Amino acid sequence: MTFQSKKAWRLQEFAAHGGTVNCLALGKKTGRVMVTGGDDRKVNLWTVGSPTVTMSLTGLNSAVDCVNFDDNEEHIVAGSSSGTIKLWNIEKAQLVRTLSGHKANISALGFHPYAHFLASGSLDTNVRIWDTRRQGCIYTYKGHGGKINCLKFSPDGKWVVTGSEDGTTKIWDLSSSKVLHEFKLHQGSVTALDFHPCECLLASASVDKTVRFWDLETFELVSVSSNEAKPIRDIIFSPEGEALLSGAEDSLRVYGWEPSRTLDSSCIFWGKIYDMKIAHNQLIGGSFHHTDVSIWIVDLAKLKPFNGDTSPLDEAADMQKQAVPVPAGPLEQQDQKESYPIFEAPRKQSPKNRVTAQPMKRTPPLIKRSTSVNQAKEAPEKQVPPLVKRSPPPARTSPPNVEVVKRSPPPAARKTPPLHHWENKTKVEEAKVDAVAISKLSLAEQKPDPIVTEQECLKILTNGHRGVRDNLETRLRNLQYIKSVWSKGDLKQALEVAIDLDDQGVTVDILEVIQSRPSIWDLHICTIVLPALRTLFHSKHENYLFVACSSLKHIIKSFGQLIRDNINAPPVGNIDISREERYKKCHLCYQQITNISREITRHASAQGKLGSAIREIIKLSESFY
Repeated sequence: MTFQSKKAWRLQEFAAHGGTVNCLALGKKTGRVMVTGGDDRKVNLWTVGSPTVTMSLTGLNSAVDCVNFDDNEEHIVAGSSSGTIKLWNIEKAQLVRTLSGHKANISALGFHPYAHFLASGSLDTNVRIWDTRRQGCIYTYKGHGGKINCLKFSPDGKWVVTGSEDGTTKIWDLSSSKVLHEFKLHQGSVTALDFHPCECLLASASVDKTVRFWDLETFELVSVSSNEAKPIRDIIFSPEGEALLSGAEDSLRVYGWEPSRTLDSSCIFWGKIYDMKIAHNQLIGGSFHHTDVSIWIVDLAKLKPFNGDTSPLDEAADMQKQAVPVPAGPLEQQDQKESYPIFEAPRKQSPKNRVTAQPMKRTPPLIKRSTSVNQAKEAPEKQVPPLVKRSPPPARTSPPNVEVVKRSPPPAARKTPPLHHWENKTKVEEAKVDAVAISKLSLAEQKPDPIVTEQECLKILTNGHRGVRDNLETRLRNLQYIKSVWSKGDLKQALEVAIDLDDQGVTVDILEVIQSRPSIWDLHICTIVLPALRTLFHSKHENYLFVACSSLKHIIKSFGQLIRDNINAPPVGNIDISREERYKKCHLCYQQITNISREITRHASAQGKLGSAIREIIKLSESFY
């Protein structure tokens, strides 16, 4: 298979945590941000395409088992193995809420589409609804017989649906706080759920290797997919609702549901695929293995029905020719002579199949494009397989104490996509929300996306970079202050001021300056610098680690012998103040170097230049003793 024919490729692979990675989530709005959680109790924020951590959030006292973004990518929520949930504001890098109540690992998290509510599922089999403004649990739903693997709010915000290890899927009505319906036909644990963006349709995936489609008007089974080779780990409907995509450990499949059929498939050996999102006609998938995270890109323009072909897949013929090898790993190994879009494989494209995506250096689009009525009429009609008309289901008895919302019968077969069944949802009047009686939520019709001018777009982009600009201005002021202290001839005081500012960027800038002037180093400077180096070795920034390595290497090579000699021959007999002071400084340096040497061994398996520098430091430390 030639490179031009690839449907999928791995964009990058990198070490994301100091311990095992347990979870990840991709941003729903842009697909260009990712959050990960691991055994090191950290929540790390990344930009897709970059191996450098954007932000590292701490505060959880146990391993992070579940993470998620809100729909606007403004907040991150994380749940730990102890049952604690923490909510952060991304722009401010600030902890907003700490929520406690679950008695075991947090296994699923989801934000309400437009209100200040959060849903959580746990190993304790309970589902909780939280009011993030009042820092309290509104309702606790009980009824599952196993861990909650997944949950999702309906697009209109009236229901929350949960999937469990007991093989059941339950729909909870928020207004009555009761089970509206329960689906029991899966033969194994339910692993993923998704609502159709246009119709009242729910898809559920399971370790029984099937996807089941449920009609939410009649609560009847619509269809079941054919069995995959391995359990399905995640599913997602396409933005227009033409098809459902499912990810297993070694494959991606595209399904239709009326009637049930496999439209396309692709062999992708992405391993533990954990989350999938769609942006710019490309599917972005995130998977992890031990401490490493991989990002995969799938070109939807080369899959049915997105390429215009709606015929079912001949699976027997497809298996003979299906083979998608893993391309050269990170983006840095790809040809850089041309500027390719960040999610685009380097290949020549015909105008017919060209995929619109933003270049790597551009900021992703922030505003969704809306289509006017006139434009919709002029656009060519999209051919979608007609829906099979089902006969009316037999009468059902409603669950006790539950008011079932009556809906119109399913629409007849149509060529064009149906009107949005979820569009009649309304926004919450936030000032009147009663956390104890959620049934009184007042809803108002959603407004279409506003038309944004070029000036407004520039303002949005500027606001997005305000935090970076403020950080750089603060760093410049700190450096100017340190320069004024140093200009008075007191280098040691300037170093102490730099370290007391507790700004790693400023510390690194000063270290790079004094490294270029080895003649100014002495034992006193070593005693000031070594504690700062110990802090830098915990940084996630590769450049900071390099500077820390080079500074420690200079200290060991230049002062290692002096430190050893003084430690082995402490002052005795006559009083020698200068010798005693030198001994104290050498003893302090010896302790700091010993502590650093023990701690940096966790970086010994790092790849590339950083790994080589760390291993060199470890060898020097061994000879130091």
